[in-house]
Amino acid sequence: MYARALTTLKHNIAFYVVVTVVVVMLESMMQAVGIVTLVFAGLTMLYTHRMIQLQEHYGWADPLSTTGKNGDKVPIFGYCLRFLALFVILTLVLSLCFVLLGQLGIISADSSETGGASNLLAPLFGIPLFVGLLSLIGTVLPASAERANTSLLAALKRGRATLGKTAINLLIGPIAIAALGFVLQMAFASGISAESGFLPKLAYRTAATILTILPAMLVATALSIAYLDAESR
Repeated sequence: MYARALTTLKHNIAFYVVVTVVVVMLESMMQAVGIVTLVFAGLTMLYTHRMIQLQEHYGWADPLSTTGKNGDKVPIFGYCLRFLALFVILTLVLSLCFVLLGQLGIISADSSETGGASNLLAPLFGIPLFVGLLSLIGTVLPASAERANTSLLAALKRGRATLGKTAINLLIGPIAIAALGFVLQMAFASGISAESGFLPKLAYRTAATILTILPAMLVATALSIAYLDAESR
């Protein structure tokens, strides 16, 4: 999977550089940082799917082209709706884990003794659940990227055929990178304050953006591999 991701990055470096620059610029000017990041993470996944599945290349001449190599329109709207639906599912799964663990008395938002590290138990339960769910129905996204069959029945059929491989790719790819990125951001954030200069803040914001876009690219790579494997059977 990493080899496929590196090849995609090498052939489409203009796209990823432009996305990173645009996100950093928008986050510098806007307050809704999370929304900007979420939107461009979705766009990153959409274009990554097309790079892998349709062998499209996005160079410096038009890195954010809305037209594919065959003249078809990139399905941005339809893809974004499905991307947001899966994002909501992730949020609900993690929220459910917090609620269940709270009901069991394992974590408590009102107790400093059970806060902090113990609250990390929820993602430890929630992430495997989401990985399993994404492995089962996540091929809706690569199918949507090329306007193929996006029904849940078709996605489940593909998901069952590639479940183990996809789950492993998601865990060793985007989940591992996201966890590493979270640790690094927490470590570097302690050195950034209101008194920090423009360059340190810009460097931190750029690094944070890269550590957000990279997992999105790897999720798309894992799902595209699953989609192509299932479709070839």
